Amino acid sequence: RAAQLARLGPRTGDLVWDIGCGSGALSAEAARFGAAVIAVDADPDACARTEAAGRRFGVQLQVVAGRAPHVLESLPEPDVVRVGGGGAQVVAACADRRPERIVAHAATRDGAEAIDAALEAGGYDVECALLQSVELDTSAWSERERSVAFLLSGRRRERSP
Repeated sequence: RAAQLARLGPRTGDLVWDIGCGSGALSAEAARFGAAVIAVDADPDACARTEAAGRRFGVQLQVVAGRAPHVLESLPEPDVVRVGGGGAQVVAACADRRPERIVAHAATRDGAEAIDAALEAGGYDVECALLQSVELDTSAWSERERSVAFLLSGRRRERSP
């Protein structure tokens, strides 16, 4: 979440879309930076968790229940977008709205390449990082579990005169 927030860069005056908001933690953190946040999720439980996170942190969030990309059509234009679910199709729909920055993640290289292609086609310069987490058993200092994720961030290209 910290790596996503750092690349997203929410600030006062920004409108952030958090698509696939899940627990609501990223939405609440973005709102704590002063951004207006619209959190979107198809799961009613995720919407409830996001509303609870907003109350817990004392920030206001707008929570929209629905499946992206269709639910996005009626939302106001975002400044920055975090795509927590939906893959390249949702990333492409967001890129069509031309926010300044889009951050997304993928569990596989194929998924990362598809998101990269959607961002590039939408006019974004893309950076990708491979994040890895390893849980260790400290009694033997051996690996218990490893997880990896591709973190992609796109910044809208400046138009040439």
